[in-house]
Amino acid sequence: MNKVKILYVEDEINIRQNHAFYIQNNFLAVVYEANDGIEGLQAYKEYQPDIIISDLSMPNMCGLEMIESIRKTDKDVKIIVFSAHSDQEKLLRAIKLNLTDYKIKPLKRSTLYEVIINALESIDSKNSIYFSQTCYFDCSQRVLFENKTQVKLSKNETLLLEALLLQSNTLLSPLELFNAVWDYEKEYSLDSVRTLIKKLRKKLPPDTIENIYGGGYRVHTFS
Repeated sequence: MNKVKILYVEDEINIRQNHAFYIQNNFLAVVYEANDGIEGLQAYKEYQPDIIISDLSMPNMCGLEMIESIRKTDKDVKIIVFSAHSDQEKLLRAIKLNLTDYKIKPLKRSTLYEVIINALESIDSKNSIYFSQTCYFDCSQRVLFENKTQVKLSKNETLLLEALLLQSNTLLSPLELFNAVWDYEKEYSLDSVRTLIKKLRKKLPPDTIENIYGGGYRVHTFS
C-alpha cells in the first residue's frame, strides 16, 4: 500500500513536531515539515505531497502567498489551512483558493484527525472504481475495499482485476487475460483463467464479472 505524503507548514516548532508525530502514528503517511512558506514551497516542489496542512501567519513567506503560488500550477492538491481569529482577511482570501478545509487555531488533535480523514476520502474517491455502493478498487493503492475494509487479493487476482478494469465493459478473451496475468511466463491454460476468475468473483459483488459464452469476460462497474 502506498503511503500518503503530507506536508506540514508551521513556524511554531513544538506544535508542528507534535502534530507531525501524531499524524505519522495515526495514518499510513510520510510527513514532511517546513518552517515557513518559502520552505513549504520548496518542499512542495520536491516531494509533490498529496495533502498540505499550513498555518497562514508565518515569517518570510506567509501561508497565503505559498498557497497562491501553488494554485497557479496545481488545482488538485488537497490544502488544509488553520489560522488565528486575527487572520480573518487572509483566511477569506485563502478560501477562494479551493481549500479542502480550514480551521481556527488552536487545532485539537481530534479536529486534525477529522480534516485529514476527509481529505483522504476525497483523494480516494478520485482514484477508485466502484462495483457497488460499498465495494471499490483503489487504483493508486491497488487494494479492494468492502465497507472501507480491505479485501485481501492475491497478486494474480489483482493483476486479473486490473486487466479487466483497463478495458472496462469490453470483452476480453481468456487468452488476453492469461497473458495479462502470467505475461507469457507459462504455457497457456484455460483452466488457470477460469479458476482465477472463480476466486476473484467470490470477492466482488454478484454479476460484477460477466462471462459471454464464446466471447470472453468483462467487468461491470457501478456509477
